[in-house]
Amino acid sequence: MKAFLEKYNGLKYLLYFFIAYMIGFMLLENHHSSRMIITDSWIDSYIPFNEYFVIPYILWFVFMVLGFAYFVFINQVGIKRTYFYLFLGMSLSLLIYALIPTGQNLRVQLYNENIFQCLVSFIYSVDSSTNVCPSIHVYNSVMMCVSLLKSQRIKQYSWLCVAIVVLTVLICLSTVMIKQHAFMDIVWALILAMVIYYIGKRKYAF
Repeated sequence: MKAFLEKYNGLKYLLYFFIAYMIGFMLLENHHSSRMIITDSWIDSYIPFNEYFVIPYILWFVFMVLGFAYFVFINQVGIKRTYFYLFLGMSLSLLIYALIPTGQNLRVQLYNENIFQCLVSFIYSVDSSTNVCPSIHVYNSVMMCVSLLKSQRIKQYSWLCVAIVVLTVLICLSTVMIKQHAFMDIVWALILAMVIYYIGKRKYAF
């Protein structure tokens, strides 16, 4: 085990951060603020609910696992860039959640008429409608996509680049299509992504 962790040194930092992040996130989830800002806007009323988008929403977890696994075990050249993007953005998101509590009131009444509605109901039950802006789902997807597309190995396969971009777009859309996030949650996630991308490019040439 020791030799394994020495060979794949980046894995332990990923585990350390994941544990710290989950502790912070759970503390925020269990803290109910009386000054919560609702992020719903008029735009959300034009976005229809579609339970089938729960598939790309769930695929986010697969995307994150495979993305981190790629940089930890296959292409360690890009691991610092990936950790910078993801760790910094997720940490800042927690700080924003703590300082500016947010929530949304967009969830729909579900009758579990099919497996997709059942999956959405399950997501509603395990993930509250608070701490939503910026959307971690959107931010992580975009920055993982950016980091993967900067990989020289991945650039060799145009079909894979297209697949990564398409999946990222579908994941971002899924957050509002299943009413897990409001439109503004996506907007602020993209703004955060652009800011951190700019910092990484200027300061570390990522």
